[in-house]
Parts: sequence; C-alpha cells; structure tokens
Amino acid sequence: MASDKLYPELVEYIFNYCGKYFWRKVNFASVKVPASAIESEAANLLMYKVLTEGGDILCDKNISELTNDGYEAYKLRIAKRIFNAHKEELELNLCPKCNKIARTPLAKQCRFCHHDWH
Repeated sequence: MASDKLYPELVEYIFNYCGKYFWRKVNFASVKVPASAIESEAANLLMYKVLTEGGDILCDKNISELTNDGYEAYKLRIAKRIFNAHKEELELNLCPKCNKIARTPLAKQCRFCHHDWH
C-alpha cells in the first residue's frame, strides 16, 4: 500500500469492509458469537452491538475497552488496529490514479479524483 496514513474515508472503508481481520482470534467468554458473524464484512458493527448490549462478555479486557467513549471512538480504534496489523493483506479498492480509497469494494470510480476504471 502506497499510503501509510489513515484518513476518514479509509477508516470508514476498513471499518465497514475489513472486520473479519480483527475478530478471528478474540476469546469470547460467555456469549456465543456465530463464526459467520465474525467472518463477515460487517463484523465490526455486529461486535459493537454485542459489546454494548451483552455486558462484560469478553475475556480480553483490552477488547472490551474498545467501546469506551462511544461508537465513533470504537470505529477509529478498530480501523487503526486492523490497518496496523494487516495493512499488507487488506483487500483495499484503491484508485489506480490517485491511490485513494473507493467507496466500496466493487466501486470503479474514485470519489476524490473522479477517475473511472470501468
């Protein structure tokens, strides 16, 4: 990846589409979370609901502390952790012209420079 800096649109993309990278190795104590949820693109949003509605369910205190300071702080923390740990393996849909993130994994037009790679 050419850029090692997170910007708001990249944070949003990683949070929405790369959740499976974060939750695979988490040890859940008392709540059964389906493997399909952990492996889904929406894993970060699903896990926020589990963490905030399920009480203290995780054995790993560092993971349960992700929800401190609300949803936006949670989103940023998750995206930073995924990016730092998996930046080389992330499947990011980057614009071939300006190297910024597209809106979705299937998008073929850049939201920044409007380059079209259809």
